[in-house]
Amino acid sequence: MYTARVIETVANAPGTWNSLRIGVFQQNQEREEQIGEYIRNYSTLIRTFFPFMFKNKHFALYSPDYTATRIMELPSCRDIGGEEPSATGFCPAEYFVPSYVIREYSDLEGKTHRIRKHRPTPDDTQPTVTLFYQADPLTGERVTIEKPFIPITPILYYPFGFIAGCIWGDDSSWKIQYLDLSQADKGIIKRDERFGYIELPDKMALKDAIIPGDYLYNGEYPYMSIVIQQKFNMNTGKMYDIYEDD
Repeated sequence: MYTARVIETVANAPGTWNSLRIGVFQQNQEREEQIGEYIRNYSTLIRTFFPFMFKNKHFALYSPDYTATRIMELPSCRDIGGEEPSATGFCPAEYFVPSYVIREYSDLEGKTHRIRKHRPTPDDTQPTVTLFYQADPLTGERVTIEKPFIPITPILYYPFGFIAGCIWGDDSSWKIQYLDLSQADKGIIKRDERFGYIELPDKMALKDAIIPGDYLYNGEYPYMSIVIQQKFNMNTGKMYDIYEDD
């Protein structure tokens, strides 16, 4: 488990905002160890550190410059690539990479099913039982049948993620964009607006706005629901457009 938090405020020139010294920590059972640090040239960290796994290696999305998203290799804390700082860049405020495990069980007819369980907890990586109920053919009494429910993968991450933030100067709300992480191990990130101009609801965390439903595993990516904020003109009922005359 990897986390990051502010360990020092760094004063800059008068009239400019402060930078932050960010510590990167690894949690091993009951012991926490600082394994690295970096400077972020903005006065708040927000939620700009998100660890994930890709090809059985640990990485993190992070933002040492407030106008760019980069990739950190873990546990080395080495920067391996990503976006370059830009005056017109997308300023990240939060990241989210969906995770899952695949679990398997057999039904009463012996047919095997696999379920992709999203947002897994450590308990989801342990065997459990699933319960079936049927009537006894002789007595009609309902009986309970237990079947093993077994995880067949560790916690895995999709090769894509989400970012909430804004173009510099358009900070009235956080917008949600897509991150292609299929080359994360090479330090390559591709960001796009495939969902259009959509806003994260006020006071909602990005991870709570992305809703991947659990479903029967068929090897394909799932559909994911995205909770967004929309404004409507109460006179016309039309969606509000800041560029449209009233």
